[in-house]
Amino acid sequence: MSLVSIVRTFRIEKELSPMQERFETELYASIATLDQLKKLYDLGAVDIGSFQRESQALLQEVRSHIDNLKRSGLDVGGFFAGERITEVFPDAADLLRLRESASATSYQGMNADQYYDYIGLAILDVATEHASKGLMGLAELIVEVVRRLPEMKSVTYNDVIEAVNRVSENGLLPGIRTLRGGVKVVELRPLELRRDQADVVNLAASKGHVSVEDVMMQLKWSEDHARQVLTSLVETGMAVADIRFSTGGRYYFPGLRARDKPETSNQGAY
Repeated sequence: MSLVSIVRTFRIEKELSPMQERFETELYASIATLDQLKKLYDLGAVDIGSFQRESQALLQEVRSHIDNLKRSGLDVGGFFAGERITEVFPDAADLLRLRESASATSYQGMNADQYYDYIGLAILDVATEHASKGLMGLAELIVEVVRRLPEMKSVTYNDVIEAVNRVSENGLLPGIRTLRGGVKVVELRPLELRRDQADVVNLAASKGHVSVEDVMMQLKWSEDHARQVLTSLVETGMAVADIRFSTGGRYYFPGLRARDKPETSNQGAY
């Protein structure tokens, strides 16, 4: 059966609102296309470079359609189950890791809401423990959350992100923020950063620390202004000053790069 026939059959069999029909049809078509691409690749009809490019684009497309469904309050899990996506499109399901998510959920004997609520409690524990930092690298938070759930063997990176988003939607955390350099962080408490403070946080994102000289050179500020802004970030708890001759006066951001630790004992927060 061709892709057009598959999608046409799907649309005929469903009685949906126009918006839901559009979202679900687009998602169904993207998954069907992804499945066909994988089959063609397995047959040798698509080279590896083309497969990698096209599959990544389709995966992003599928995630975008899923986000549209979620924002509209529609049941994504119900859609996958009702359309038997893992059975009809097994290759796409593997690329989307749907089987892994399903097995993780059923292994715990929970439904989707219970599963993500359970992870959400661990997220709130981590957020409470590190609230003084103001923010935390997303990757670091995921590691800590998984470490707190040893009984849940199959928690994935995406599971934690989904749980963070749900906790945020319920108003319990400000949520995920992408800094200018592309680093993803989770706000652990509401942050009302001034523009100049945000500029310094963005500058520190890649290394987890900055010096006065870094700020002056990169942001074209005077030394007085650079020190004032860095001091204000220390006062909020987001930065820790390490004023030594060897570093030239370095400011560490524990929430950005927890693995980048100063060498002196008075930097124990890292």
